[in-house]
Amino acid sequence: MISRNKSHEYGVQSVYAMLVFIKEDIAFDLPAVVSGVTGTEYSELPVFLKETLINIVKNYSEIVTNLTPYLRDWKFERLNLVTQAILIYSYAVYFYTEDKGKSKAVIINVAIKLSKLFNPTEDYKFINAVLDGVLI
Repeated sequence: MISRNKSHEYGVQSVYAMLVFIKEDIAFDLPAVVSGVTGTEYSELPVFLKETLINIVKNYSEIVTNLTPYLRDWKFERLNLVTQAILIYSYAVYFYTEDKGKSKAVIINVAIKLSKLFNPTEDYKFINAVLDGVLI
């Protein structure tokens, strides 16, 4: 069984992979991308992870549009892909999942941990500020 923390890591890695495909304007198959990232059959992945990623694909434009006003003098496409992936994933977990234990503080805390894991810079401060504004 994949832990929730590992699901979050796989989620951000999967969103990152999707962003690479989107940036290069290449069609992708979500189950294949996620299975490639996780090394696990898509059918065996936690429902939470699949639900989050499906909602990201379905609502990608809306998510980016809703994050953009909180970027303060930045354009979304100019952010590095890791930062984009963490923001998109965190937004989707907060607004599109049925996780009863979620809260703004928990989502931001997880995003900061993911940023420190995947981003060697201090982007976690930027991620914190953006999510603090956009999450209600």
